Amino acid sequence: MVNKIKFCIVINVNAYRNKKLLNQVIKLLEKNHIVEIFESQSKGAAKEIFKSLSSKIFDRLVITGGDGSFNFAINKILQYPSLLKKDIGYIPTGTANILQIETQVQNRPEAIAAVLIAGNTKKINLSKINDYFFFLMAGIGFDGKIVNSIETSVKQYLGKIIFVLKGIQHFLFLNNGKMEVLFDNKKIEADWVLSTSSQYYAGPYKITKLTNIFQNGLVTYIFSNLTRMKILYYIFLITFYGDLSRAKSIISTQSKYIKINKINTNLVTQIDGELFNEKEGIEITNTTLFINFLTT
Repeated sequence: MVNKIKFCIVINVNAYRNKKLLNQVIKLLEKNHIVEIFESQSKGAAKEIFKSLSSKIFDRLVITGGDGSFNFAINKILQYPSLLKKDIGYIPTGTANILQIETQVQNRPEAIAAVLIAGNTKKINLSKINDYFFFLMAGIGFDGKIVNSIETSVKQYLGKIIFVLKGIQHFLFLNNGKMEVLFDNKKIEADWVLSTSSQYYAGPYKITKLTNIFQNGLVTYIFSNLTRMKILYYIFLITFYGDLSRAKSIISTQSKYIKINKINTNLVTQIDGELFNEKEGIEITNTTLFINFLTT
């Protein structure tokens, strides 16, 4: 006799690029287990869902959507100790789905359902940007501007293509804004800062060999005097070596605390692929907090 597992699945209907995959996973889970679905069309509705789940009896919490949806969910889960104790699963239906790439779970309904049912977990360690948490990366400057320039409606329609188009646009019309970066008793002026716990970036492209989301590590790359030629060189390093630290023009640090202040322009920041509206100053901290994530 199969022990029935009760799954609560939170669906972000605005990150619904792979509805077929989601429906297939749910169908497989419902064969022998209990599935309750909660759909949200706004952040306000999602907040209420997580609040109600905090007093609900169930076994496993599953988040659908993209990396931004999972980021939002984590920040809500951290508000409720009862949810933080749950094993957290993921069905990738968003745009980039770097979390799925990082975990190496095959993007097939049978593989995803098997992971959710098996119950094997690993700790995803969390970092903090000011008072908000992230699990993949935070980018201040170049990629923050790309994310800031993408309208949600266009992203839903074009998917990854819009990131490519906007990336090319910002590359061609490169307009750096200086920022002050403080770490390990050092102070540096930079054009772009990228702090990452993920080894992947912008899809299936490795950028570091020093960490991944299951290690309690944070690698920060500091780009000063960013130029188009340097960006092309960095793309070459990512494509052929999967390691940005090979570039002598990039300062890399594994400091657990980074402080960033604006100099001549506001700080434009993305976290886990979503815009983070902080313009004056940023503090990035590698914390000891984690979630129990269902994976292979």
